[in-house]
Amino acid sequence: MTDESEAGGRFDWVHWPTMLKGIALGLGVGLVLAVVLGDLYFGVLLGLVNGVAFGVGRSRSRA
Repeated sequence: MTDESEAGGRFDWVHWPTMLKGIALGLGVGLVLAVVLGDLYFGVLLGLVNGVAFGVGRSRSRA
């Protein structure tokens, strides 16, 4: 077993403020897309996926 302080953590490379901003922005764009398309679930899901992808990509480039 590895000590948590020794190994760091599984998600230490994630910059959480950037991830939360990306998710919030993605959901905002997803809601606009949902209104345009008339499909709430698809718009929100697509916005959430784009927000998470932005947050992960931006976090990886910062690490």
